Amino acid sequence: MSKPTHDGKFRANKALGQHFLVSEKAIRTIAEAIPVGESAIEIGPGPGAITTSVLARVSQLTIIEKDDRFAQFWQEKTNEYPNLKVAHGDVMEVLSDVVATDNPQWIVGNLPYNISGPLTALLASFSLSGGMVLMYQKEVGQRITAESGTKIYGGLSVLVRHFYEPKKLIVLPPGAFNPPPKVHSMVIRLLPHGRAPKCSYEALQKTVRQGFAHRRKTIYNQFRGQLTQEDYLSIGIDPKKRPEQLDYDDWVRITLKLGKV
Repeated sequence: MSKPTHDGKFRANKALGQHFLVSEKAIRTIAEAIPVGESAIEIGPGPGAITTSVLARVSQLTIIEKDDRFAQFWQEKTNEYPNLKVAHGDVMEVLSDVVATDNPQWIVGNLPYNISGPLTALLASFSLSGGMVLMYQKEVGQRITAESGTKIYGGLSVLVRHFYEPKKLIVLPPGAFNPPPKVHSMVIRLLPHGRAPKCSYEALQKTVRQGFAHRRKTIYNQFRGQLTQEDYLSIGIDPKKRPEQLDYDDWVRITLKLGKV
């Protein structure tokens, strides 16, 4: 099997936030996080630094690619790789359908920096049996893996914990990419924690979105008119706390108290 080469016709598209991974260590770390024989989706494969290594391990790989050049490139490779499928489109528009159709065990990808927030909120809504291996701008990865009580803890920190336990795998310098971004990157792994959620992801997301709308306000003021101080005390939460001081379980209790399921 031939390995795709990075050449002139595959110049990175800045509008799509493309930075191609070239670090062999990083490629190996990402690929080996996915068990042999399982099925996966890869988001934004580009010229295929991660893709070829993952294809050698998995039973089935569906790639989601927006860039016409790479979508065509990989479509032409499907004869060479019988375990490869191509979904050509914007990941925010096609991901849900691809997950529903393919029922993958894993999702992997070097996520576009410019949509990493909303894309992560979408990814966190899928309960996969395997998990996810995702690359972010370092600051975003730090926010996702942050624990409650820290300044960078936020909505994504809560949402990813609905189905998963996040863990940092590796931090990469700009030189691990071509062209080099201006920031460091972080690869994180999301593994299922196996606990049955007490509310729906959609209900939790609505609560979290409202609850983190004004980080300086107390949690009482975030939901003023919806929950009383007594309501908070009845579920064991100090109404004077700020959003970043509440852990995942606290957010679930607020969601349930609001009558959302």
